[in-house]
Parts: sequence; structure tokens; C-alpha cells
Amino acid sequence: MKSIKFWTCISFLFLSLGVCRSFNQALSSATDDQLLAIVNGVEIRKSYVLNELKKVGILNPDSQAIQNALATIVQQELLYQEARRLELEKTYEVQKAQDELNRKVLTELVVQKKVHSRTPTESELKERYLQLLKTLPKVEYKIRHIVLPTRRKAFEIMERLRKGENFSLVACESLEKQTADRGGELGWQNSLTLVLSALSLVEKLKPGEVGGPILSSLGWEVIQLLAIRPFRVPSFEEVKPQLIQQIQQEDLKRYVQELVAAGNVQIFPISVSTTSQ
Repeated sequence: MKSIKFWTCISFLFLSLGVCRSFNQALSSATDDQLLAIVNGVEIRKSYVLNELKKVGILNPDSQAIQNALATIVQQELLYQEARRLELEKTYEVQKAQDELNRKVLTELVVQKKVHSRTPTESELKERYLQLLKTLPKVEYKIRHIVLPTRRKAFEIMERLRKGENFSLVACESLEKQTADRGGELGWQNSLTLVLSALSLVEKLKPGEVGGPILSSLGWEVIQLLAIRPFRVPSFEEVKPQLIQQIQQEDLKRYVQELVAAGNVQIFPISVSTTSQ
């Protein structure tokens, strides 16, 4: 496994350093770009270093960051040159890694060209937004809960709460330790986030009331409703990026289905080998 990862990294260096070097040289000839290093005749310009830093989210690097990046790039260049000297690009491992990288890049390019190049129209997006509005909750509930191992224990807890015990303190006995540490608080929930049994219970409660117990995947739950407020509906502009992505995903699915229909695809049953006892 380590060998495969090593050869994959080397093949990536062949591709990335080779392509980026030619780009860097073309860029330096067109601009007054500062020369930062020469590695066995190969020039490394400041623009190339800045571009590499930009790839990892560093947009305004200081001199130390540039120096550190330059040191890494010099080391990568030396490794690349040594690999070429040893003619490692001709090995099976590198060719295989290059083929896999080519498949990945080409697949992404065809998706970009055939699907993502089409931007959904405003009318499409607004229609999708109206559909979204129909599915959104009207209100949301601030709740907290206590999870118990048995129904009997849950009723005992409810009785203690009715007698005035502090909910937050009793919540320390909850099986669900993630919320027990904060007094059982679940924050604001709605019809999209609550399971049906919890939603049905919460809808019947008034703020301050405790209800249950209900059985969930966690155990027997006792729930207290703390407050109710209108659900904040996101604006069209807020959800527009998600709507675009949603439509493009649907376009991609449709495009792949067309390729399957037009292609000669044969899928055979998977044979399951049984081991004799």
C-alpha cells in the first residue's frame, strides 16, 4: 500500500510539476516576475510560488510563508528531476497512476462541459424555490429531553419533575451523555428534524410542559417544550447556490441515464462464493 501511494505521489509530481513549469515559464516571459530559485537550470518564479499557496487558501502570504513554500517546491523539483533521471516515468506503477489520474480528470471535465456549463435560469430557480417553501415547517420548537433505559424509569423521572425537581439536574441521569452535559438541551427543532413520535408529542405540549415517555432509537424519552417560534424562511438569494447545485445534480443524473440507454452496458449477477464448513 505504501508503495502504491509513493508511486502515485511521484506520478502526480510528473504531471503537476511538468505542466506548472511550462505555465510558469510562459507567465514569466510575459511579466516582470521575480526569479526566486534555479534548480539544475529550472527557474522557479514568485508567481508560481504564490499560485501554489493560493491553492491551499493562502492569498496574502508573508515573506516567511513564501520562503517555506519555496523550500518545499525546490525539494519537489529535485525529486521530480531525480525521478526523471531514473526514468521512473516508464514504470508500470507510474503509468497506472497516470491512467487513473487521466480518468478522474476526464470524468470531471465531461461533467463540467455537459452539465455544469449550463446555468439554471432564474425562472427555473424561482420555481424550485417556491416548491421548497411548500415543504418548510411553519414553526419550530425549543426542547430538551432525558433518555432512560426503561419505560418504568421514564415514568419515575416524570413524577420527579412534576414534583418540582430541576430538569437540568435530572438530565444528568440521561443515557444520552452528549445532551446530558448541557441539561438535556436539544435546541430548536422542527418537523424536518424531529422523528414523528417526538413531533406528535411536542405539538401537544405548551411551553413549560413535560410529556412522554416515547420510545426512540436512543431509549425512552421524556421531553420538555421550552418555547415556540415561527420558522425563519430563508430568502431566495440565501438558498440559490443550493438550488443551482440541486438542479445540476438532477441534470447529471439525467445525462448519465442517457449514456446508459445509448451505450452497450451489460451487468452480470454477482457470484457469492460460499466457504464449506
